[in-house]
Parts: sequence; C-alpha cells; structure tokens
Amino acid sequence: MTENTNDPGQPTPPAASGFEAAPPPPAAAPPPSPSYAAPPPSAPGAAGKVTNTMAIITLIAGIGGFTFLPFVGSIVAVITGPMAEKQIRQTGEDGTQLAKIGKILGWVGLGLWVIGTIGFILFWLVVAANAS
Repeated sequence: MTENTNDPGQPTPPAASGFEAAPPPPAAAPPPSPSYAAPPPSAPGAAGKVTNTMAIITLIAGIGGFTFLPFVGSIVAVITGPMAEKQIRQTGEDGTQLAKIGKILGWVGLGLWVIGTIGFILFWLVVAANAS
C-alpha cells in the first residue's frame, strides 16, 4: 500500500491521469474607467501624409461640373487636374486618386456639354428644315 502523507483518516488523492478539468481562469480585471484626458501625442512622422489642396479643388470642381457649376466646373477640373498631379509628383503628398477622379469627371462633363450642344443645334436645324 502507498504511504499516506495526508492527515490520518483522509483518503489518498488519485494519481493524475491527464484528463482532469482545467483550473478556473483567474478573475478578470475590471474594464478601465473612461478617461477624459487628451490622448498622448503621436510620434513625429507617424501622422498620415497631407492631401494635396489642388487635388481636392479638382475633385470639387469635377463634381460641381455636374451639379452647381455646369461647364465652368468641368473646365476648372480639366485644368487643375494635371496641375495637381504635377504638384503631387514634386511634393509626395496624397491625393493622386482625387486629382484623377476630378479630371475624369471634368472631361466627362465637357463631353456631355459637347453632345448636348450638338444635339441642340441638330434639333433646331431639323425644326427649321421642317418649317419651310
């Protein structure tokens, strides 16, 4: 028989089989209380790149060519798009996609104006030809 190192009258614990239940997890720490202090400053150079202002102007003008500044907004977008792309190449700023989208919107707006003008002229030519 095995030697009992427990108190007299206590049964001997069974040998470990490897299938015992896992010990309960430790008590979870309470969630942190809300803090109203300002967050710590970020490391220098960790902030994202600055978006090029000309690219933003190009995008706004391209959208404006379809909404509140027809024709004029499209022309501004077509002119400022390449300018913004050149500035972005020189400075390394963000905004390449904004400039490209604004420039495309500008060209599409101008194309619609040309199609509309041709349609308007053809309409009046047909009306004039049928009137005589």
